[in-house]
Amino acid sequence: MEGGGYVRLAEHFSRNPQLAILRRFGTLANENLLYYNAELSELEQHLKCVQGQDSQSDDQSRKQYALSWTSLSRSSLERPDCPQREQYELIMKLRKLMSEYHQALYFHREVLALRSPHKKMLGDLREWMRRPTLGHVTILSWDWRTWEVYDGDDLITFENSTMDRFTSLVTYTIVDVYHNLIGRYIHRAAHGHTVTYTHRSIARFTQAFTVLIACTLPVAAIVILYIVENTATRLGIIAILTGLFSTSMSLLTMASLQEIFSATAAFAAVLVFFLGSTANAA
Repeated sequence: MEGGGYVRLAEHFSRNPQLAILRRFGTLANENLLYYNAELSELEQHLKCVQGQDSQSDDQSRKQYALSWTSLSRSSLERPDCPQREQYELIMKLRKLMSEYHQALYFHREVLALRSPHKKMLGDLREWMRRPTLGHVTILSWDWRTWEVYDGDDLITFENSTMDRFTSLVTYTIVDVYHNLIGRYIHRAAHGHTVTYTHRSIARFTQAFTVLIACTLPVAAIVILYIVENTATRLGIIAILTGLFSTSMSLLTMASLQEIFSATAAFAAVLVFFLGSTANAA
């Protein structure tokens, strides 16, 4: 395959949004915020100095600046080099700079919320870019370092940041095993020599598996407790099944600790109630 550049890489990102890996530029972003902070701090001190001069001025109109916005805003009508204009111009400059600073803070927070790519995802992209039978992408400018030099700390991906542990395991491990054993024989390469397993199909599988576990575990627990007659053994089984239930919730869902604790307590209560009812019936 003939080598490609930005267009081929962009097409690959478009087909596989989860593989769109770019730099965060974390150091530059923080440096930019520091410069904004420094410039605003300097302007703040300058403004205080000018406000002090205006309040102590013999010019009655300048003394009114601290009391009347109308007087302050009318100072903009003075000559460009007139000292009466200085406070108003500083405020306008600060207003613009503050808006830029707050916007930079907001976007910086948004970028920080983006997750870093999984090391396997980054490795797969690098392999795809290098191999002549796959992407064969060559970037000659400095940005080639984005995918060849930098590690995951300064890289971002648009992949779902709320992926649970089971979905992560399926995405980065089980899919490879499946492809090597079965998938490569039954799935056709959609683009060149690349077989793509979309996040949507992986999500459908993990959701179906999670629902199956959620339906099976309580029923299986009741069946086991019904078959076993020894009370001590039953209590041990309840302890094991409760631990299995809480572990499953932790691995298969994004539930919080409070939600896991509440659901586990409810699950254990149902089993204990069943144990008590069968004991009374006996």
